Amino acid sequence: MRSRLAVAAGLTCVLLLFVVSCDEGIDDWSSSAKITGYVYTDRTHTRGVEGVQVILEADIESETPYEGPDRWTTTNASGYFEGNIFLGNEEGDYKYVADLDVAYFWHGKSFRWGGGVTVGPGSHFTLPPVDTTMFTLTGGE
Repeated sequence: MRSRLAVAAGLTCVLLLFVVSCDEGIDDWSSSAKITGYVYTDRTHTRGVEGVQVILEADIESETPYEGPDRWTTTNASGYFEGNIFLGNEEGDYKYVADLDVAYFWHGKSFRWGGGVTVGPGSHFTLPPVDTTMFTLTGGE
């Protein structure tokens, strides 16, 4: 049974490879999921961008949206960010799978991932790299 689940998970990762990245590992004892990624200056992905605000929020178009509060994180000097999403209740015993959207904000510009980031308890989800050429002006600036 476990090998069938591994094969199914692997096939799912292959199918989603060009849309989103797959879980890097699962901690069965955690009620949280970790989301990580990088923001670069351009498509060559050689220079990270520090100070990009990244918001992890509910994918409102999903049938299983994340139900907790939005989580904010900021990229470091390498352009790396990580955020944790709690997928349980106060007692820590209720776990569920949820869909997220990810929004990036930097110097009056923004980029929205567009949803479809599915996480489960104990998962580590790495988003594909984003670069600032993908960002557009925010709020009619």
